[in-house]
Amino acid sequence: MDEKLKLMVDTVIRLASGIRVKPEAEEALNEREWEVVKRVAEEVRAEKRGLLYCGICGKGSFTRRGFYLHLVRAHKEEIANLITKHLLR
Repeated sequence: MDEKLKLMVDTVIRLASGIRVKPEAEEALNEREWEVVKRVAEEVRAEKRGLLYCGICGKGSFTRRGFYLHLVRAHKEEIANLITKHLLR
């Protein structure tokens, strides 16, 4: 996984979890990449009655930090594949 894709995966996970995005991500990503990151973040996040659930596997409910850790540990590669798929459209 190249550095740009790693940065995009981290940004997707942070956005989906509601955790602050790193400033270097804001500077490094162009407009199209931001749109892809936002779209994928919406896909991997599910909310039911105000609680966070995983949009990929359906597990939950999570706190913001717990959801962040779940995505990093369980779905990092799947998120990278989703980003790549959206970028190739």
